[in-house]
Amino acid sequence: MIKYQQGDVLIRKLESPITEEKEDYNGNIVSLKDRNTRWNQKKRTVIAEGEVTGHAHAFNNNNNPDVSITLFKAERTWNTRMAGSQTPNYIRIEGGDAVLTHEEHNALSIPPGEYEISQVREFDYLRGETRRVVD
Repeated sequence: MIKYQQGDVLIRKLESPITEEKEDYNGNIVSLKDRNTRWNQKKRTVIAEGEVTGHAHAFNNNNNPDVSITLFKAERTWNTRMAGSQTPNYIRIEGGDAVLTHEEHNALSIPPGEYEISQVREFDYLRGETRRVVD
């Protein structure tokens, strides 16, 4: 499995294609493309926001001039999204490597493909629980 990590964000290459549509409860076909302007901004595509600082893990258009980035929601959203947010679950990168930036981390180059976006987790052996890492 191919994985990339920037701070608390984990990006895993998918082995099967992204589901682009689903059937809703009324039998209508619904697109799973995430067109939310919170993530699809004019100058960048955000995949995760900071919890405190307002910083973001984002693909800036200036760094990725010929790259197409498409965000997708999960077919089911229970227990799939990052804590306290409605961040995208999947991303498709086309046209070349995409550079992911963040104010507190080194830039990360990700090759074309389809990926799952999640948050790093850690296990606390003293409490016996798993929790999401916050950076």
